[in-house]
Amino acid sequence: SRQLRVVFQTADGAIRRFPVSRLPSHETVYAMTVHKSQGSEFDQVLLLLPPEGNRVLRRELLYTGITRARKTVTVWGSDSVLQDAVKHRSQRSSGLAEALWETPADD
Repeated sequence: SRQLRVVFQTADGAIRRFPVSRLPSHETVYAMTVHKSQGSEFDQVLLLLPPEGNRVLRRELLYTGITRARKTVTVWGSDSVLQDAVKHRSQRSSGLAEALWETPADD
């Protein structure tokens, strides 16, 4: 038939098709990076951590992601990745300190 359907893959790899009308009521949600979310707030936030730690995931990024939530935040990931991120701070280098201490060139 020409009816609109949704398609899911089951855990065993089988494909299941359902008419859209059989789906429970739902609300549209959006996914974005923590970087993209800066300056925004949301009632609910799900912060999905990578399966392994990496150089980008640091304390400051976690803080930014967590503080986007007005009401509820859920952090989804392994304890080890979360702990590793909390332990590491970003090393910022703007060059401002060096510029302030630089001696003026002789003119």
